[in-house]
Amino acid sequence: MSTPSTIHYAAPARRRPRRLMRSGTVLAATTLLAFGAAGQSWASTPILRWTTNAPTPVSTLTLPMSVDSAPDASGVYFAYYTTLESGTRPYAGLQPKPVDANGNRVLQAVFSSFNADATTTDDHCTYGADGGAGVSCAVRFRYTPGTMYSLVLKRAGATGATQLMTGDVVETATGAAVAHIGSFGLPSASGRFKNADQGFIEPYLAAGCGQRITVTYGKPVGTEAGVAHTGSLPTVTDPSSGSCLSTASQTTSRGQQVTVTGNAAPVAPEPAAD
Repeated sequence: MSTPSTIHYAAPARRRPRRLMRSGTVLAATTLLAFGAAGQSWASTPILRWTTNAPTPVSTLTLPMSVDSAPDASGVYFAYYTTLESGTRPYAGLQPKPVDANGNRVLQAVFSSFNADATTTDDHCTYGADGGAGVSCAVRFRYTPGTMYSLVLKRAGATGATQLMTGDVVETATGAAVAHIGSFGLPSASGRFKNADQGFIEPYLAAGCGQRITVTYGKPVGTEAGVAHTGSLPTVTDPSSGSCLSTASQTTSRGQQVTVTGNAAPVAPEPAAD
């Protein structure tokens, strides 16, 4: 699995590059690649299903989620797959991380493409995705448990043969900018986001199999030509076999709350991130 070569922190945290350690910051596996440490693949992890209810593909996706309770450690990835009109599939999501050097709680936001034609000049991004072709982008930001943050993914425009894809984090309630995840180019024929897709909850490190995390999913929003379409709450289902995680879901006033529980013994906490 490949990772960006530096960690970027969103303002107001200090923007200090730091070499990634594979044990703590490795990005999640894809549908086609088995997860090595725990012997899992995407197909055997809890599956997320979501829709915007838009009548057509959309140029902007807004995907809300709050991390309500989690250990301050790496191990589990809450990811959304998105499919463009051409069939290429960018993905994005959130990963709890160790506290930073000042004791602040941290999430890492990810936005990546496995398209061999992806290009980037964004300093939050590097070439490669899980050991294969593509581009991987990531940023870390301080978060407050229970606060809803939205991943905002855009087909930001097309120039000639290339379209620009951008990923950002905003505070859902206010729309205030929180962090820029990254951006990359794809062939213009890739098109817009389809109005519905899936996702996964993955123990991308063996440590994730010993964690318990509660998140709340909000309603996805798809925007096209200035018109926003709000979907229904996502659903999460467990695979019939193969996962070290189980989920329990309930609908609350804030959204679809999902508690993920690993079946392994908890591991020792990681040291604070630099």
